[in-house]
Amino acid sequence: MQISEHKINWLNVILAQMDSSSTTVEILAKAGSINENKQNNWISHFLEHMFFKWGKKYKTPLEVSQAIDEIWGSFNAFTGYEYAGYYVKTAPNFVNKSIDVLSDMLVNGQFPENEIEKEKWVVIQELKMIEDNPARLAYYKFNEFYYWDNSYGWPIIWTEKNILGFTRQDLINYKNSLYTKDNLVIVVAGKITNPHDVLQQIWEKFWNLPEKRAIPEPKFPGITLEKEGFFKKDTQQNHLLVWIPWINVKSEKKYVFDVLATILWWNMSSVLVQEIREKLGLAYYVTASHYAKSQDGVFLIRAGLDKKNFEKWKKKIAEILDKFTLWNIPKDKFEKAKSYLIWSLQIGLETSDEVADFVVFNKLFKEKIFSIDELIENVEKVSYDDVVSLAKEFLGKDKRKWFWVE
Repeated sequence: MQISEHKINWLNVILAQMDSSSTTVEILAKAGSINENKQNNWISHFLEHMFFKWGKKYKTPLEVSQAIDEIWGSFNAFTGYEYAGYYVKTAPNFVNKSIDVLSDMLVNGQFPENEIEKEKWVVIQELKMIEDNPARLAYYKFNEFYYWDNSYGWPIIWTEKNILGFTRQDLINYKNSLYTKDNLVIVVAGKITNPHDVLQQIWEKFWNLPEKRAIPEPKFPGITLEKEGFFKKDTQQNHLLVWIPWINVKSEKKYVFDVLATILWWNMSSVLVQEIREKLGLAYYVTASHYAKSQDGVFLIRAGLDKKNFEKWKKKIAEILDKFTLWNIPKDKFEKAKSYLIWSLQIGLETSDEVADFVVFNKLFKEKIFSIDELIENVEKVSYDDVVSLAKEFLGKDKRKWFWVE
C-alpha cells in the first residue's frame, strides 16, 4: 500500500494506492452529535439523511441511487458522536463517478422543504425502532447517565419534538458551519490509475466549500461520579452495562489496553464468554467493546440477565472482574490475544473500503497514518507484565460503573 497526503487549499486529501479490484472514496467530517446544542440535538444525523435527497446534478433520491446502481457500486453514510462519514465503493474505472455523486450531495445539497417534512417522519420511525430495542436503548441511556446532561451524553437520535422542530435554514447553517475544508478528510483507496486526475477532480468539485469550521470544538465535560443507575422500560430481562473508564485514541498505552481488552473478550473462547455464559449460564448474550475516542475511552461489558436473579448475577460478574484484577493471567491467553490482534491487522486491511476507513480515522483523530508494520510492531512490544499491571490498575472496583434497563 502506498499512501500520499495532499493539502489542497485547506482540504485534506489522501490517496491510498493498493493492489485491489475496487476503489473506495470516503469522506469523514468532524460533524458528529457532540457539536449540537439542546435545541438542535439530532441535526447531525438528520443532515446525513438529507444529503441523499437532492443536489444540483442528481435532483432526487432516485437519481442519486440510480447513479450508483448503474456502476454496480455500494454507498452509505453513518453518524457518530464525533464524526459523520460518507462513502462509495466501485470498480476502479468508476472513481470519477463516485467523486461526482459525493460532491453533489455534500457541496450542493438543496434540502427542499417537502423532503425535509417527509423525512422527519422517517427519522421518527427510526427513533421508535431504537426505543423498542432495549439492548440498544441501554447504551444511549447509559451514555446520558455517564456524561450527564450535555452533547456528549445526549443520544445521536433524540426527541420527536426536536425532529419536528427543524427548519431548512437550521440544516443549511449547520452544514456551512461544519462541512468545511479544514474539517474534512477525503480518502481515495484502492486501484488508482490516474492520481493526478483524481486530485484535480476533487479540487474542482469541493473548491467552493467554506474554508474553516465556524463552531468551536466542544469542551469535554468529564464523567459522572455516580456508580449505579437504571432506566425503567418494563423489559423481560435486565440489560446490564458495566462501564470502565479507558484511555483516549492518542494514548501511548493504547496497545497494552488492546491486548487486555482482547483477553477479556474477542470470541467464544474469551474470558468473559467462558465465565459468564458457558460456565455459569448467566446470559445468552455477553459482549465487550473497547472504544478509544479523542477525549476519553471506555471498556464496556454488556449482558442480558434474568430479572429475578439480577442482583445475584451482578455480584457474580463483579467477582469475575475482581478475580481478573488479582489473577495471574495465563501466559497462553496473553500470547493468543497478541496473535489475534496481529492477525486481525493483517487481514483487516484487504479491501479498499477497509483501507479507506483505517486511513481516514487515523488522519482525522490521530493526525498520523500508521503503516501495518508499525502497528504490528507496537503490539509485539507489549509485555506480559504490562498487561498484568494494567488489569490491576483499571479493572478494580473503584473504576466500574453499572447501569441497566429493567
